[in-house]
Amino acid sequence: MSSIAQENYPRMSQLKRTTAEVHDDLDQKIMVQSPFASKQNYADFLRFQYLLLNHVEPLYNSHQLAPFFADLASRNRCHAIALDLQDLGMQAHTATQQINLDNLTLAQAVGWLYVIEGSKLGAAMLAKEVTQLGLDADFGARFLAGPGNGRGSQWREFMQAVEALDLTSNDEQELYQGAKDAFATAHQLLNIIYQ
Repeated sequence: MSSIAQENYPRMSQLKRTTAEVHDDLDQKIMVQSPFASKQNYADFLRFQYLLLNHVEPLYNSHQLAPFFADLASRNRCHAIALDLQDLGMQAHTATQQINLDNLTLAQAVGWLYVIEGSKLGAAMLAKEVTQLGLDADFGARFLAGPGNGRGSQWREFMQAVEALDLTSNDEQELYQGAKDAFATAHQLLNIIYQ
């Protein structure tokens, strides 16, 4: 994040710093599996992504979060990834239990959203990779497609909404913990696919 971005988005910058190590570790664990080397590898990657997106789907239907993120429901990619799996003739891995919003504070839930929404930024690069397998936004890689208004614009809107939240210092710590918990869960779900 540039110094200008850090100045304009101090909360987001702190989120990035707080989760950098666990984020990098997750990326490395995924990439060592060569998810774009073959359709089978990509299918495993899709199954992991489905587990994660299915787990967090309640966030996108949350009445608690909706007032702060106007387009929340439309950001949900769970249906798209289910169609991608269907395109490849794959069944989704037996879904794990979905996140229980009753166990999360608003700040923790936003920390989770930060991780899932942030993953869309890397999807632009991954969408190019997957074309080598003959897949695209219409077949097999719907969940990697950007929104109509563009990834950058949607991410800026998300960042602005997070910065606008009225959080106490305790809430801030819950926000960071929520993001760390989301990455920890992603690691656990990855291990289910790549055991």
